[in-house]
Amino acid sequence: MFAYGAQYYRPPNPPSKVWSKDFEQMSQLGFNTVKLWAMWNYTHPSKDEFDFSELDELVALGEKKNFNVVISLILENAPHWLSQEHPEARYESQDGVKVDLQARPNTPGGGWPGLCLNHKIVREHAERYMEALASRYAGNETVTSFDTWDEAFFEPNHYYPDKRFCYCEACSRDFRRWLRKRYHDLETLNENWEQRYTDWEQVAPPRYHGGYPRFLDWQRFRLENHQRWMKWRAETLRGASPDVTLRSHGIAGNLGGLVQNYNDDWESASTVEEWGTSSFPHWMDYPEIAEKIEDRIAAHQITLDVARGAAQGRRFWQTELEGGPVRSGNAGAPRGLTCGPFPDPGEMEIWNWNAIMSGAKGVLYWQYRPEMLGLESPGFGLVRRNGEMTDRTRVAERFAKLTTENPELESSKPVEGDIAIGLLPEAANFNYVAEGNTHQFSGTVQGIYKTLWAADYQIDFAKPHQFENYGTVYLPYPLLLEDETVREIKSFVKRGGTLITGGTPAVHKSNGRVFKEAPGAGLGRIVGASLLTSRPGGSESLELGKGKIAGKVRRDILECHEASMMGSWSDGGIGAVRNSYEKGETIVLGTLVGISCGEDQTNRSKNTFLRLLSDRGLVPVVESNRGIAKTRLHRYEEGFILYMTNESKNQKNIGIKLRKDLGNFKDSIGDVTYLESENMADADIVVDIDGRSGGALIFG
Repeated sequence: MFAYGAQYYRPPNPPSKVWSKDFEQMSQLGFNTVKLWAMWNYTHPSKDEFDFSELDELVALGEKKNFNVVISLILENAPHWLSQEHPEARYESQDGVKVDLQARPNTPGGGWPGLCLNHKIVREHAERYMEALASRYAGNETVTSFDTWDEAFFEPNHYYPDKRFCYCEACSRDFRRWLRKRYHDLETLNENWEQRYTDWEQVAPPRYHGGYPRFLDWQRFRLENHQRWMKWRAETLRGASPDVTLRSHGIAGNLGGLVQNYNDDWESASTVEEWGTSSFPHWMDYPEIAEKIEDRIAAHQITLDVARGAAQGRRFWQTELEGGPVRSGNAGAPRGLTCGPFPDPGEMEIWNWNAIMSGAKGVLYWQYRPEMLGLESPGFGLVRRNGEMTDRTRVAERFAKLTTENPELESSKPVEGDIAIGLLPEAANFNYVAEGNTHQFSGTVQGIYKTLWAADYQIDFAKPHQFENYGTVYLPYPLLLEDETVREIKSFVKRGGTLITGGTPAVHKSNGRVFKEAPGAGLGRIVGASLLTSRPGGSESLELGKGKIAGKVRRDILECHEASMMGSWSDGGIGAVRNSYEKGETIVLGTLVGISCGEDQTNRSKNTFLRLLSDRGLVPVVESNRGIAKTRLHRYEEGFILYMTNESKNQKNIGIKLRKDLGNFKDSIGDVTYLESENMADADIVVDIDGRSGGALIFG
């Protein structure tokens, strides 16, 4: 069943007097799923008291309406009594500030940001709470799943952008334990960090930027520590409720946010059975919303494609989708009275199609009613504050019925991407440690994605262990590579894969030290060239065939050995090389191509990069004329489904080129019409598609 519904309950809202009416209305709309928050602070008011009475009532209402109920576990709001008993467990910033429990935009009922789980006493009480929650609904057929960590990121760093957490004694202690396990003895640590410690107690987490080895290891520890708690949540809930489905969802942390949020979506997804993502298309540029709808749509689509890659074959949902105008902020910029625009119904239709064509098997809005307390009030609601329906509610009603009436939408799966973009946590971490942010990493990833997306390529995101599933992988920021990444790259190329890099790979060792010769780690032979020097980006261009790519951030000057030159810099020096290695090949482009394309106002860099791909025979499996429609091809039991959206306000007559035999046309879904008799040059099929809408063609 395709899950369709909304987030409903985040105490203290909505008030209980409207619950019955709202559940009846959601049922009439065709919803089949509701999500409820189980907030630790709110439902564990004293040490020996659990109060699940409101959840009980809501679950009972869900049972009457035959809803599937998802309960989200929220430990990011700890009970005040626990903080009072153990103030040492409060999160501590790098400058020694302890964070008291408080309200914040997503936790209007207080208790945020919770307490540090590296303290044993906090874990014990949290575990007791999880066991009480899960066992209460064990065997309840209405409660079909628990969301183990809502958005699955470390919130203190996100909310206080000028601080970093956590530096309490328990975190420092666990960091040293982690280092002992990694390096075994102080001598090996000193060798890798290039320090002269004489006692383990001298080793402490880095509080400020300034060095590579220690900070890189601190980031590795924080990422692994976060996953430790992801696994612990899942194991605890599973122990108390063996038959329930465990899910979680993220916020596309692998696009750069993981360096502060510690949310590697791939690792998080591996702890549960189903995955998902949050997407607020009008929040991604908040409060200055992107003027071009295609930029907003691309910003939404990329989060879905990251979620699909992270799910690694698991079912995934659009677990949170913007249902109303954005209201929010953080400690630095509260913005409680700054309201984003109300989502346009047509654009909301595209958001739904985006989720479906990306492979999502569920859509839940955030949220059904507007928030009524705090910085997020009165934002996000599908309905008005008094519960009356809006034009946004009608969009949700349409898609609730459309997904129910067309089971093919639930069973279809995207075909393998034309190209995969490699997402490496070590790349984001190194950018952060070296620069204090991830602008270079994020800019080059998103720039290359948007370039490929606008050209109709079907794009997947992949970690190194997934490279073998693709013919071509683009690696956008390869300056520092972990040993496992190097092994996967070597294996991928040996077996016949094509690796394209934006910048020279493996310039730095895993501790940040520069290799004497780069590429290092044994990749020099695969690349067939070496890095002579790197110049800063500027007005110079990489001349590649008949085109040019702007040199952005860095311009690598290469020397060929086995490789052949593909391009040179306008001011001299080799800037691009190609090399055959066993069954595969490598192409090194000596600049951050994604930034070159992302900042390209003339399309020169974009067109040059796309020509490089097409000259090598890498073209989209489905291509609409002039990129008017965005398409995604799926397989299902009886054939193929071709999804498409039209971002413009006007109906379009579109020709589509197919590079795969889809079989005979059978039916259409949504606002797209298949035109059998229409003739259009260089098109295999022709369709009409309404403005600000989408649809699907079924073949078999």
